[in-house]
Amino acid sequence: MQTVLLTNQQTFVLTPDQDTFYLLLLNQNAGGGKIQVDLSLTKNDLHCQLLFIGILKSKSDWQLISNIKHLAPNSTCLTEVYLSQMNESKVDYFGRIYIDSQAAHTQSFLKEQSLIMGQDTCNRSRPTLEIFNHRVQASHSASISRPDETALFYLMSRGLTKIEAEKMVEKAFFNHVLDSIKVKKARQLIEDYLLC
Repeated sequence: MQTVLLTNQQTFVLTPDQDTFYLLLLNQNAGGGKIQVDLSLTKNDLHCQLLFIGILKSKSDWQLISNIKHLAPNSTCLTEVYLSQMNESKVDYFGRIYIDSQAAHTQSFLKEQSLIMGQDTCNRSRPTLEIFNHRVQASHSASISRPDETALFYLMSRGLTKIEAEKMVEKAFFNHVLDSIKVKKARQLIEDYLLC
């Protein structure tokens, strides 16, 4: 599976001809922006993954859109969004999975997870499934959580400051993502991003 890092654009229109892992790392220094990924699977037996990773700084405002279209049979796509949000950050995520009537035996899944690290954050998630073939598997999930206070207390009782403890919990959140990535190049790109 090839790895493609999506950078320096606001809109991506993708029609892969081979199995592809698409990785989008949100700019940690940006105050926000709008990013849209339109991914059309037009070939039989095509398998793709789209992964958004972001550490949203305070007062940043992001709009993220993924539009996955299955137009041929036996295709699969896993779309995942993992975000850490600081004080007063906002994110509006719209995820769409479209499965055409000709796309039998398709599998498509959409997952968003956000770790809320600050106060007064806003996270709006709007998944949409449009399915026109009954011989498919498709689903979506979204979860938003804060660091576990017990874990923070434990880490602080071991001599860490609250900020250090929160950073360790945030690192564990993203390490969980890294553990699930099987594509070596994508893992390295994410590790480099998280070190910034």
